[in-house]
Amino acid sequence: MRGTEKKPILRVKDGERLEKFLNHLKERFEVEVVEDPELRPTPALRIGNIFYHGIPQHLEAQAFEEILKIAGDAKDEPAEVEIKIFTTPTCRFCKKAVVAAAKLIASKGGLRLRIYDATEFNELAAQYDVTAVPKIVVNDVLFIEAQTTERGYEKLLRRALEHLMEHAQT
Repeated sequence: MRGTEKKPILRVKDGERLEKFLNHLKERFEVEVVEDPELRPTPALRIGNIFYHGIPQHLEAQAFEEILKIAGDAKDEPAEVEIKIFTTPTCRFCKKAVVAAAKLIASKGGLRLRIYDATEFNELAAQYDVTAVPKIVVNDVLFIEAQTTERGYEKLLRRALEHLMEHAQT
């Protein structure tokens, strides 16, 4: 990062439980960590309109590092569409889904991404009938369960957004 660029702001809640992960991130990225009492459920991390609920471990940690690269300068903005992705630390397809969604969020306004570790938030996962991961939920009305490539997830998410827009007009 050049000296004139602003550090990305990483908002956290329950930083004590996230301390090991945050220390790892600080070794690899120049980030400003700010406690955010509004983040729920906890533990949680936030960059712009991308939220991660849980403690990133294993493949989830790799996915979060990709999110930092993609959305490091993301801004907080109002969102008309919320995408939820349920993941687990060892899911090899989850990183692809999360990265595809983060790229979409970074390229398009009006979207919010919430990533949940289904092992940490098992009651919420049960509410959404998560039996396999990644499970993608768009505005609580469209559900995607697939194991594909990052490009495949990007196509599925774009189609879901198009579908929402078509039905919003009718």
